[in-house]
Amino acid sequence: MTKAAIYRCAPWIGAAIVGAVVALFPTAAMPQGRLQLPEPAGDATVSVHGTPKNLADIAVWKRITLGTYKGVNAMRDALDAARMRVGESADEILGRPAFPYSKTQNELDLVVVTAADLGFPTGSTPVAEIYRRAMQLGLELCPAEVGPQLRLQYANQPLGEFQHVAMQPIATWRGDLVDLTVGNGGAGLLLLGGDGNGDLKLHSRVKFVFVSPARIAMQ
Repeated sequence: MTKAAIYRCAPWIGAAIVGAVVALFPTAAMPQGRLQLPEPAGDATVSVHGTPKNLADIAVWKRITLGTYKGVNAMRDALDAARMRVGESADEILGRPAFPYSKTQNELDLVVVTAADLGFPTGSTPVAEIYRRAMQLGLELCPAEVGPQLRLQYANQPLGEFQHVAMQPIATWRGDLVDLTVGNGGAGLLLLGGDGNGDLKLHSRVKFVFVSPARIAMQ
């Protein structure tokens, strides 16, 4: 069963078991190429009933620091020392040339939203559509480094919670597109790789992490 299928069947139960499924099975073959976001139509202000209308309506959830580990070896050592469990595909993309690590320390403010928060109906929505609407509000996709840094800096993640890092997926050596999820499945804190295809549909209650660019503090 795929991660998407688990979320569709039961988002609450799926969140509790998705980590075990992804950790046990390597990422399956996925379409190649970068995530293609649909072009915004008309005014960039989102006006769907019941959704935020601008960036100021979305509260900052957490501030994290990038650039504390200079390269993949230091990052892997930190994850291992913290006893964070890293999935096979997640571990692979951490070391890919397309996975950048910040040269200097800088802080990012993160927000968490769901498709439901953005006005999509209950059910499943393509990831690319969710990203498009969030970016209309002024949110930005996360740098890839947010995934492992959030995992290290979110040690008190509640049991059963999984957060999908909104990011441009990174290709494995086979060309499979992988994005990252941080989760707590009950057997430890997890950093998981998943299907990075923008056509993938996820449930309206799946939590997505975006960057709030209006609230970035540089060191």
